Amino acid sequence: MTHIRQIRFDNHLGEQLAGTLEEPSNPNGRGMVLGHCFTCSRHTRILSDISERMATHGYTALRFDFSGNGQSDGVFQESTYSKQVRELQCAADYLRANAVSDILLAGHSMGGAAALLCAARTNKIAGVIALSVGAQLLYPERLLSEDQKDHLYETGETRFSSRGRELIITEDFFADAEGHDLLNAVSEIRCPILLVYGGKDITIAPDSGRLLYAANPMGAEIFQVDKADHMFSTDEDRSKVVDHVTKWLQKL
Repeated sequence: MTHIRQIRFDNHLGEQLAGTLEEPSNPNGRGMVLGHCFTCSRHTRILSDISERMATHGYTALRFDFSGNGQSDGVFQESTYSKQVRELQCAADYLRANAVSDILLAGHSMGGAAALLCAARTNKIAGVIALSVGAQLLYPERLLSEDQKDHLYETGETRFSSRGRELIITEDFFADAEGHDLLNAVSEIRCPILLVYGGKDITIAPDSGRLLYAANPMGAEIFQVDKADHMFSTDEDRSKVVDHVTKWLQKL
C-alpha cells in the first residue's frame, strides 16, 4: 500500500515546482528523485511506472516538473541544464527534509543528462539511473531548422513547437549546454550508474550508450530493451525497464 500526494516545493530561485510524491507504507529510508525529458512533464509514463514500483519496495519517490514545464512556475525559455541540475538538488533536499537519508537520481533524456551532471557534483547521491540519454547535449543543429537557427543567431532566441506547445529557446540555453562536458562528468561520478536505452531509439545517436559507459566502465552498467523507442512507449517495454531497475537497486 502506497500513498500518493501532489506537492509543491521551491527551487533555488523561489519558483514553485509541482511534484508527485509516492510514499511507501514501510519506508526503507531511501528515496528517488526523477526528472523528465526536454519538453515533457512528471507524468511521463516511464517515470510514473518506476516511481510506482519504487514505492512498493520502500522508496519514497518524487517526480517533478522542471520550471517552465507542466504545472511548475517559471518560463520555459529560461530553462538550461544548469538550472535543472539545481532543481534536482532542491528536490533531493526536499526528500532529506522529510526523513529520507539515501537519495538516488533518475531521469529521462534531458532529465537523465541533468541527473548525471548532478551526480558528478556531489558525493551525497547513492546511485543514478539515466534513461535514453544522448552522449552529446542538445545543440542547434540537432534541434532547429535552418530558419530557426538563423533567427536564433540574429535575435538571440527562436520559436519551436513540441508536444503541442509553442515554445521559445534562447542562445543562453545552448551556451549553457556547451559549458558542460557530459562524458567528463560521467567519468567523475563515484556512485553506481545504470544507463538504459531502447534499441529502436532514433532520437539520440546510436552510440550514446557505449560512449557514456566507456567514460566510467567500472561504475556503470548498461541495459537495452531491444524493441523500445525513445519513450519506452509500450507497456511491455516499460515493464522490462522497471524490472531491471528493481534488480539493479537490490544490488546497491
